[in-house]
Amino acid sequence: MPTRPFTLGRSRPLSGDPGAAGARPFELPAHHLVTHGVVVGMTGSGKTGLVMVLVEEALRSGVPVLMVDVKGDLPNLLFTFPELSAAEFEPWIDPSAAARDGRSTTDVAEGLAARWRDGLASSGLEPADVAALRARMAPRLLTPGTTAGEPVHVLSALETPSPLWDEDEEAAREALSASLSLLLRLVGRDPDPARSREHVLLAHLAERRLRARRAAGLEELLADLADPPIAAVGALGVDEFFAPKERQALARELNTLLASPTFATWRKGAPLDVAAWLAPQAGGSGGGGKTPAVIVSVAHLDDDERLLVLGLLFDQLLSWVRGLSGTSDLRALVVFDEVFGFLPPHPANPPTKRPLLALLKQARAFGVGVVLATQNPMDLDYKALSNAGAWFVGRLQTDADRERVVEGLSGADGGAGGVEAAALSATLKALPPRTFFVRDVHMQPPSFLAETRFSLSWLRGPVTRREIGRLVRSISPPPPAPARASLDSRPVQPDSRVDSLDSRPASPDARRASPAPSSPDQRAPVGPGGTVVLDPRHTPAAPQPARRSAAARADAGAPAPPPPAATAPPPAPEGWRSLYAHAPAAAPEGFRYVPWVAVSVIAHLRDTKLGVALNRSQLLAAPLLPDGKPDLSRVARLDASLLATSPAAGARFAELPAPLAKRATAQAAARALREHAYRTTEAAVAVHKELGLAQDDGEPLEAFAARCRAAAARLAAAEQQQIVGRFAPKIARLGERIAAAKARYGQAEAEVAALPGAVGAALLGLVAGRDTARRAGTQRDKAAAKLERARQEWTEADAALRDLHAAQAAELAALEQLPLRAGEGIETKRLVPKKNDVEVAFVALAWAATLAGPA
Repeated sequence: MPTRPFTLGRSRPLSGDPGAAGARPFELPAHHLVTHGVVVGMTGSGKTGLVMVLVEEALRSGVPVLMVDVKGDLPNLLFTFPELSAAEFEPWIDPSAAARDGRSTTDVAEGLAARWRDGLASSGLEPADVAALRARMAPRLLTPGTTAGEPVHVLSALETPSPLWDEDEEAAREALSASLSLLLRLVGRDPDPARSREHVLLAHLAERRLRARRAAGLEELLADLADPPIAAVGALGVDEFFAPKERQALARELNTLLASPTFATWRKGAPLDVAAWLAPQAGGSGGGGKTPAVIVSVAHLDDDERLLVLGLLFDQLLSWVRGLSGTSDLRALVVFDEVFGFLPPHPANPPTKRPLLALLKQARAFGVGVVLATQNPMDLDYKALSNAGAWFVGRLQTDADRERVVEGLSGADGGAGGVEAAALSATLKALPPRTFFVRDVHMQPPSFLAETRFSLSWLRGPVTRREIGRLVRSISPPPPAPARASLDSRPVQPDSRVDSLDSRPASPDARRASPAPSSPDQRAPVGPGGTVVLDPRHTPAAPQPARRSAAARADAGAPAPPPPAATAPPPAPEGWRSLYAHAPAAAPEGFRYVPWVAVSVIAHLRDTKLGVALNRSQLLAAPLLPDGKPDLSRVARLDASLLATSPAAGARFAELPAPLAKRATAQAAARALREHAYRTTEAAVAVHKELGLAQDDGEPLEAFAARCRAAAARLAAAEQQQIVGRFAPKIARLGERIAAAKARYGQAEAEVAALPGAVGAALLGLVAGRDTARRAGTQRDKAAAKLERARQEWTEADAALRDLHAAQAAELAALEQLPLRAGEGIETKRLVPKKNDVEVAFVALAWAATLAGPA
């Protein structure tokens, strides 16, 4: 059954009525996107809105979608509010932004809800359509390299044996090759599968394991490098192909990568399996299946990490596509917003370019369409984009951008659909927001204008890392909490309302989105590692369990009571403070303290080139293991207001680990937490590299953008003065040339006027003779030639002056756009401290308060 057409908005002919009378519904047959699509447009043109509408229509039609998000906009797909009520919008509104406008979050939410309802109504849609989309799609928000969303195991093709080795050996080998290339890039080695000896050797070792249904992770590959289980590679022995010393050096580099704590994040999470991601899911409304909507967000990664991860993703995607059967219908849609830098013109060749080119050339045969979107068409490989059959071109600011697009359209089909290049350029320059010039080679006529419909999703703008976590929890809610909170010192799932160990919710949004507590235990603030901190400001009514004998407890399967605990706090190691969790005035039976180590650190984050200097203070704590080391898997960030300098009266204390009495052990524990702070502390700062500006600590993004615009305006004014000064001498010289040419022209004109004309020369010949007439004719010809030369000089100088004025005006006009486009140059810079930039303020023995049961 063919896929339903995509309803994208309204269309009208290029020369038609711009009003509603000349418009008709714009329905794009789904199979037209099998030959791929390109969306280009400057900021404010509605490019992201069109991309979102394409995604929504694909999901409404049951077409799985894989979205690559570089900027942070595509998670807006998850802002689908079935009732379009203010209460649904309000938790996602920034209170500080609303306060700056003198409004409450409720007022802003009500305005947004009304605007979205009206906008959808103007497009013939209603809240039921939003609810149907939300019920139809099965969203996933994948975040490789971080646990903010759903993490991705980028090396799963190595560490997880795949059934593809039996079903599609070529696809399995390509997935393995892509993983090894990423691994070698991470250690700075040649990743080329055909030329790199490292790649060839590791591929032989890994494939041998994977074919035997064994993992080929880094640990296993290191063992095989030390003692190769194969005798030869090709026609050469292993030692001759790759000498033992070289293998040892490669093993050391891979081991350093394996030992890196930051690398551990890349090795956990969902397997990198595009086939599983895009497989339809059961449980849709009406008994139908749900349609996968997979968002791979790399907005949090730096440029090199994005290229490596997306290169691997597109290699895996290409392997999956090549294993499909052929079809002319749209089987899946791949959407890549902000493709700038990932598909550049020749000779640039980042890791993403080769698989993207292959997808554009080959995926159409398997029913997989690719939609690429960008602001700046100048930085794309137009030979690759000439494979696209559908173009959506929004307003473009510069003449160069428009000329490049016209060139691309001409290259796509031998012409711009019967539209003159000059007329097309003028059309693109005058397009209003949300209106696009559409060129679809499958349609007749192939070129027209289209206005996109209102999106079902709320286009809120870029989503932060913390908001990604909230979105993931909203689409994959945690299991309900038990009736009673856990009261022992073992780790429990943190309350979804608490982003840190502070008892206060992280934001007003979190407070509004969370349900009211259902029991006194749930009101108790959460302490280190999930233990319940007993705070006098939130005193729960602690239950008093009945005493039972040891035999009765054993019969009931209850755990044995904790060992006897001291009633006086053990002395802290030398140089350490002692801090205590708050407790009620009258400690309930079973209340005791367990020891943690806490370190107060100040991390200095700097970027001298940009002049950024931030300080981040935090109090980190971890439970102590029996050997006196901190359990770094349970490190928590504490709120100092939840700690006191004296213990609760009558409380009992667990014993300190015996090795902690040694000074070296205590120092090592504090050093381990400081190292943890060094590895995990980071800050995101908005920067504008071209202007040399960076966001100040605490400065809102809107204020920083305004500062960038002001700086760009000052820079433009200064450059405009330079341009005027640069052109002034040339203009003056041309003015002198014109004046001189004009004078010569006047002189030559006077000379011509003084000489007899043709009739006069004939009469002169009759009177003075033929020779005199001939001399007069020669003088007249010379004067006429002199007059023509003077006229030509004057004309050329005047034309040169007009061209010079036009060039100066063009440069000045381009500078006028500099402040308007200042926001496009803003990017996020991730700051991490150097090892010596993490300062320890103090070390403390932090006693966590728990209810361990009666003694």
